[in-house]
Amino acid sequence: MDTTELFVPEINTIIKFAQSKGSFISNDSYQILNEIYEIFSCIKPDEDDEKRHIWIKVSRGPISAFGDYEEYRESGEVETFEEFEQLWKDYYPEKSNWYRLDSAKYQHELFFYLDGKLICSIRRDDPPAKVSVFDSDYFDRFADWLLRKVVSETDKLKKDEAAYNQFIEQNLPWSKRFGKIKRRDYWDIQGDEVVRLDKNLGDESIEKLKIVVEKTKSQDIPLLEKMTAGEFFRICEICYDANSYFRNSQLQLTPKEKYLKLADGRDSGLRELEEDSPSVFQAWYHSSVWLGGHPWEICRGGNSTHISLYISDIQGKWKVRLTGSSIVRVEETVKMAVALYDNGVPFELSDAENILRMVTGNDFIGIVPDNILPRYCHGLFPKEDQIIDFMNLEYDKNKTSKIAGKTHWYPLEWIALA
Repeated sequence: MDTTELFVPEINTIIKFAQSKGSFISNDSYQILNEIYEIFSCIKPDEDDEKRHIWIKVSRGPISAFGDYEEYRESGEVETFEEFEQLWKDYYPEKSNWYRLDSAKYQHELFFYLDGKLICSIRRDDPPAKVSVFDSDYFDRFADWLLRKVVSETDKLKKDEAAYNQFIEQNLPWSKRFGKIKRRDYWDIQGDEVVRLDKNLGDESIEKLKIVVEKTKSQDIPLLEKMTAGEFFRICEICYDANSYFRNSQLQLTPKEKYLKLADGRDSGLRELEEDSPSVFQAWYHSSVWLGGHPWEICRGGNSTHISLYISDIQGKWKVRLTGSSIVRVEETVKMAVALYDNGVPFELSDAENILRMVTGNDFIGIVPDNILPRYCHGLFPKEDQIIDFMNLEYDKNKTSKIAGKTHWYPLEWIALA
């Protein structure tokens, strides 16, 4: 049995290339993975698909685990060994890292995840040659190393379940945990390096936003008697001008021209409609030709970073709804909401209460582990916490310490014996 130790740079290489193809898992690794799964059976599964997990602490190791100095020098990335050493520490500033190993089973297939990423799956009823990995010899070393780690950790768990979980609770880095921090506390820690939405918007705008929020909550929002393409473009222009998007333009643009410059572009023929005809707009709307398009995306962006102005037919009258709660766009959204209010346009603001809490610093930012992209993480937090903005911890140790001290950390999942 190969007892070679593996270190953080090598484990990261495994994770990075685990889904690459080219060669196949050996029979030895196939048997080892089956053995790992059987050892894991001592842990009580959580949720469905027999999901189990355990934490593994791995050393950064010597600089040789990072790479070969001569190769880095010859490639021009460094000129001296001191630069090579600094590069190593820049990539791996901590002397160790923690990895969460998960296993799951679906029908006859076993799945293994490291740091939330699938590293391998095997079918118990298939020959091992059908399981492809990026480098068979390297994976053999990894599988052997992983077996030894799993045996060691599960032995500790079986010896004293409470002590094992207490050790994880006391030693697992903050960067591997879920937490929430009050936005205002986060602002205070960051100082001038962060955008203060409350200061940017000012007291007057925030007071008007509060009125918008109350109207949205009460559903006391009048409907428009008619809607045309031209009226929609006019409402869009109010939103655009509130943010001075065209302040440097030398051209006198019409509302429609402003829309065409800033909107998503997939307007499903909205731009072609007669602008002053309610019947034409109504026929276009009810033809459903726009379904699958993006006519309401008035400020294009990513899946979570665009701003939309939705128009809905409510028994022959028209409802206007403004959406855009992403932290990178919410200031623009609030300015639009205030402008619509000032111009007497009845509308509903989506996520109104959350937006008000966000711009006043009274909401919580959800902190997610460093292996999770801080997007679409709503389901990872209690619904009652109303968290709609997410982040990973800072790499700056001083700031991380301050943030951690102001954060409410959620309890870790208890690893229980079956």
